[in-house]
Amino acid sequence: MKHLVASVALFTLPLASLANAGSSDFFTMAVGEDTPSACEAPRPPASLNPSPYVRNGYRAILRIMAAERWKETGSCECYLTQIPWDEVVLEAEGYVTSDNPLLPFKVAELRLQADEMLVTRDAACAN
Repeated sequence: MKHLVASVALFTLPLASLANAGSSDFFTMAVGEDTPSACEAPRPPASLNPSPYVRNGYRAILRIMAAERWKETGSCECYLTQIPWDEVVLEAEGYVTSDNPLLPFKVAELRLQADEMLVTRDAACAN
């Protein structure tokens, strides 16, 4: 019983201090909305495929396609938001490495390839 009273006392002390806090204190605790970077690959819609693994592959392929467009054009435009998902799905057929429909791509390798290509693009466009 002695421990229960001590626990209740420890629990009510922080609550008492909150009750005395001014309402302006809570405004500083508010978390703002996430603001995506200017040129970031969007997440594929779930309607493309029920598997998150496959959708992650589509996202990596989108990033590769955007980097390839940059190479072709030399433009620093954000192609990540200009390529429609139906084009990505069609292009994905060329990246299939397995007959398993749940694991058709090597997503980790696709991500690395996209990262390398986009690092080059980012360095060229930073100047």
